[in-house]
Amino acid sequence: MKSSRVATVAAYAACVLIWGTTWLAIKVSLTGFPAVGGAGFRFIIAGLFLYTLGAVVRTDVRRAAPPLHLVVVLAITMFGLNYALTYLAETHLASGLVAVIFGTLPFFVFAFAHVMVDERAGRKTIIGALLALGGVATISLVGDVRADFLYVLATLGASISSAYANVYLKRYADAEPFTTLPPAMLLAGVAMATYGIIVEHVDLHRALAPAPLAALAYLAVFGSAIAFYLNHWLLQRIDSGTMGLSALMIPVLAVIVGAVFGHEIFGVRDLIGALLVIVGVWLSMIPAATRQAIVSNPTPAQ
Repeated sequence: MKSSRVATVAAYAACVLIWGTTWLAIKVSLTGFPAVGGAGFRFIIAGLFLYTLGAVVRTDVRRAAPPLHLVVVLAITMFGLNYALTYLAETHLASGLVAVIFGTLPFFVFAFAHVMVDERAGRKTIIGALLALGGVATISLVGDVRADFLYVLATLGASISSAYANVYLKRYADAEPFTTLPPAMLLAGVAMATYGIIVEHVDLHRALAPAPLAALAYLAVFGSAIAFYLNHWLLQRIDSGTMGLSALMIPVLAVIVGAVFGHEIFGVRDLIGALLVIVGVWLSMIPAATRQAIVSNPTPAQ
């Protein structure tokens, strides 16, 4: 029992640590890879890695095959549009700020759940959402408003796309991750990589530099394959409300990592906006921890 508890705590900590650092890793990968193409290469590697891992543990692919529509929806929303917009946002915004803005994910989850599975948001959730959106508006006023605002909108679009994927996936919570995640990752990865090669024109000299290559490998193996698998493993052992509380920690960690290791500079207005978002998420998520959450994992994971 004790060893099982230790394993659960270790897996939870690993998820928070990995997904709190992937935001800066995306920024580093962008020094060598174009935005959409870089996201595509990441998920091609991640999908192949998960397929290999599934083969090692002898997963019965045919018996546990997911519905085709689930794979397509996840490819478009969870791994495609979500990550393409996030990578584009990080071409102009600090990684920590993108993580904070994406941290509005639970509110979009609440909205989709209200429409799709008839879940109702409480008063604290609504107040928290207003605070968080106020924080996003505050962040948007930094610098060149017209230019930055487009990338803030891109981040919100990524959050909306991921929220829809989370709610949709709730209907298939028992799906085998080794047969569901890899084909969705590969489908999205091939589409985005093709776009990157044809439209964005990958510069091989820059792409093969050590830093972006290492960042790509970290994002694919740890940030995608291992973290998503650990997330699924955790949801079978702890309630999703507890898992969802990582939404409070990941943006904070991302801001710290971006400032310390990425030398990202945050102005007073940035910090006020980030604080409003985090307080808003805290206000809405704390009550959810005492009951079963509305989705498998309303976590701002990238």
